[in-house]
Amino acid sequence: MKFIRAILVSFFCIALVLVIIDPALSAAPEGAGSVEFPMLLQNYNDADMGSIAAQLVHRIKVKPFNIFATLIFVLAIVHTFLTSKFLSISHRLQQNHEKLKVRGEVPKNSVSHKAEVYHFLGEVEAVFGIWAVALGVTIVLFFDWSTLKYYLTDRVNFTEPLFVVVIMALAATRPILKISELVMERIAGLMGGSLVGWWFTILTIGPLLGSLITEPAAMTISALLLSSKFYELEPPEGFKYATLGLLFVNISVGGTLTHFAAPPVLMVANPWDWGTVHMLTQFGWKAILGILVANGVYYVVYRRTLGELAETFEMRRLKDEIRKKYLCRNEMETYIDTIGPKVRHEMQFDEKLEQQVAEVVSRVRKELEPLYLDKVAETGVDQDLAHKAFEKRLEEVKLSKLRENFPGILAESQRAPYIDPEWDNREDKVPGWVTLAHIFFMAWTIFNAHYPELFIPGLLFFLGFAQVTAPYQNRIDLKPPLLVGFFLGGLVIHGGVQGWWIEPVLGSLPEVPLMLGATILTAFNDNAAITFLSTLVPNFTDSLKYAVVAGAVAGGGLTVIANAPNPAGQSLLKRHFKNGVSPLGLLKGALVPTVVVWSAFLLL
Repeated sequence: MKFIRAILVSFFCIALVLVIIDPALSAAPEGAGSVEFPMLLQNYNDADMGSIAAQLVHRIKVKPFNIFATLIFVLAIVHTFLTSKFLSISHRLQQNHEKLKVRGEVPKNSVSHKAEVYHFLGEVEAVFGIWAVALGVTIVLFFDWSTLKYYLTDRVNFTEPLFVVVIMALAATRPILKISELVMERIAGLMGGSLVGWWFTILTIGPLLGSLITEPAAMTISALLLSSKFYELEPPEGFKYATLGLLFVNISVGGTLTHFAAPPVLMVANPWDWGTVHMLTQFGWKAILGILVANGVYYVVYRRTLGELAETFEMRRLKDEIRKKYLCRNEMETYIDTIGPKVRHEMQFDEKLEQQVAEVVSRVRKELEPLYLDKVAETGVDQDLAHKAFEKRLEEVKLSKLRENFPGILAESQRAPYIDPEWDNREDKVPGWVTLAHIFFMAWTIFNAHYPELFIPGLLFFLGFAQVTAPYQNRIDLKPPLLVGFFLGGLVIHGGVQGWWIEPVLGSLPEVPLMLGATILTAFNDNAAITFLSTLVPNFTDSLKYAVVAGAVAGGGLTVIANAPNPAGQSLLKRHFKNGVSPLGLLKGALVPTVVVWSAFLLL
């Protein structure tokens, strides 16, 4: 950990130096050094060198930058495995700071900046963005400022991160979640509507939806439903990770029924002329079978745990049914609004409370006003004016505390805006026309997934629509989608300079080793990057093409970085895990379903 901190400090110091000398960097001629960065793989002219080692050594000699870019990428991966440690340190520092607040040694509203820094370093979504800064500094040091600008603006494609941001925001809206929950409820009802039925349905139907509405949308919907139906029951930690690993693997392979929904498939669909029929016959049915078997294996392993959670689930289900059918919130609030003022009047609640408040204010005035006026007198300020200012300030503080603790006794105009903590859990239905509008926005985004110039304005139109239809919406939280976009943006920046070593590895392996190699490489790089680089390998046979895609999608659940939708699932579910999602815990949870679907692709 000290090593990581030292590296971070070093790179940020270098970045500071570059900011200071920025005018000199900006003076470099536009486009200087921008030619072939990163260097085109075919221009290394090393296809006849034989061994992979010889090719890699040659490429490092030609471009020494390669080894530094990969070293930074490795450090970023190591950082992802340390995020839970950083969060643990952050929580400890914050707890110590809270104790200092209680003892009055620090201001009441102060924050521990050190704890905040560690918390930032512990956010998985921030890791690759942080190390992208280090990579950018290295590019400038090896080449120049223009090369960095050229790379980021001309060579790196940010369409996928932008798409994930938009589709996550849309998929998490109340109308989409309500209709998705209704569909899942009908299917789970075929299995009695039990916890097992919901667990199976979300982990089977949810991932398969990825072939229609794209994997990021399917991940968002599945993760949110798992959060409310499963993780809220506080299952054992091992079962949490098993379910998370199962979700990530199933999402990765669940998008292979079509040629347009899964990022790793999109990379090869046009170059290799793969359509939906090809995907369904070569991958889709095997993916369905693999998902069912993997779910069945984990059900057998954890059936006792599911049984122990069943009673808690049933109690929550009955509570929700009572809430929706018999103790409707709107009816209860109307009754309370009618009878509440009468009861308060009979109890003389407001009069007694106002009397107590007046006594507190009188005591505060008696103790503080003399001290204040004595200090002001020393400055020569008019005492009457100082007294009026004191009374004005005292009234402001009184109003602030009443807003915080007893807003009911204030006039409507004096009350602070009320933020309902249960707003997102209300029972009222969403009108059909609102749901149809949301489906249209989803369809527009999916149909124009390759054109940010179209789907980003679509998001802006949607935000306006959501404001107009606010009574039917939940609060729209853009923080998780933006953090995921930041994660993926950093990942594609790093991935763009890793082809120098990935391409020779992929191009030198026979079928089964290639499939295994693609799975392993996927754990350390986005599987879409793996399949894209495979399209650059000359003379790939049909069997090799199948092997690399099968391996890449099978390994898409092993780590958070293995598949583009994974950061979305991690972001939505991390609150259920102590100190966030542990990479090792996820790896253990995903290992068995990875082996199952990998075997299905290999043997069937």
